[in-house]
Amino acid sequence: MNKKEYKLLFENAFRFLITDYSFKIISTKTDNWGISILAKNLTTGVEIIDEIREAYIQITLYRLIGDEIVENTVSAIKNGESINGFELGWIIKLKNPDAQIKPAYEYGDGSPFHDEKNGKKNYVEFVAGKLKEYAGDILNGDFSSFGALDKMVKERYKERRKNYNKNE
Repeated sequence: MNKKEYKLLFENAFRFLITDYSFKIISTKTDNWGISILAKNLTTGVEIIDEIREAYIQITLYRLIGDEIVENTVSAIKNGESINGFELGWIIKLKNPDAQIKPAYEYGDGSPFHDEKNGKKNYVEFVAGKLKEYAGDILNGDFSSFGALDKMVKERYKERRKNYNKNE
């Protein structure tokens, strides 16, 4: 798949952001490593990153602060502030832990993601569907789940720090 086809694949799979949620694409970068898409509507920012070698699409949703995406996870944890953005995996873990997205290769050889002709397309559309299914409220500007997500991420951080300190 060439860069133009690769970009078009993502544009088509995530078009619902524009049509259903009034997002505007702020930037798209396609390179040999993959693709990065940044989109915003009036309340929410979405960052979509696909690194080809990882076989996983990372999507982060942000509550806009003054019309800007403010990445503050590390500083928010350290300073006791509210986190402004969460990866789709956390959102799914909160709403339906059994629906977690895995890297394409973890679904096994028989999965539609290993189809020689349409595997990548199938996986991109699968992930786009999960975004719409589990983060539609956030895409519409409803950040009521951010309090619970904030707590989950900070607890996980504390757990990891505690385990890290034990091993020193």
